[in-house]
Amino acid sequence: MLRLALQSDAIQLAELRWLSREEHDQRAEPLEIFTPRFTAWLVTAFGSGLWLAAVASGGAQLTGCMFLQRIATVPVPGGASTREWGYVTHAYVRPPYRRQGLGTSLLELLIDQACHLNLHELHVWPSVAAVSLYTRAGFLSPEEVRAAVPPDAPSYVLPLKQVGSITSRDDQSGK
Repeated sequence: MLRLALQSDAIQLAELRWLSREEHDQRAEPLEIFTPRFTAWLVTAFGSGLWLAAVASGGAQLTGCMFLQRIATVPVPGGASTREWGYVTHAYVRPPYRRQGLGTSLLELLIDQACHLNLHELHVWPSVAAVSLYTRAGFLSPEEVRAAVPPDAPSYVLPLKQVGSITSRDDQSGK
């Protein structure tokens, strides 16, 4: 069964999130420590109205999930309303339920919700293994989007974990 997640799903969603991580992450924070932290985050996230999640269940157990965060752009003069886009993240299906179409179904539910919310577009940063899930649903790489419609300005990404602050970089370079 597919549905939108509820706050009462928090403990099972915490388990799915924990299971989706590498073994070293799991060792660093055991499930019983992670669950209350995740639950507090989920209550705040769902309460904000900016987050939602699609879940699949097999009986009483959640078998998969996928999250969507609404992101508002900065308002512009003359715009009737703020344009929003969506960030699709944390897709996970328990191993025994994989290759049965659950990922596709979860994504379709989030796409339907995104349309209902009038989101402008959806973004995802998938693992290499998940790229085909998103491309089958119509997601395009940034290069494909740029080739289809010339951008009014180029875009760039700065991975912040790798660079530190601008001030510290300027200090190191002698500026």
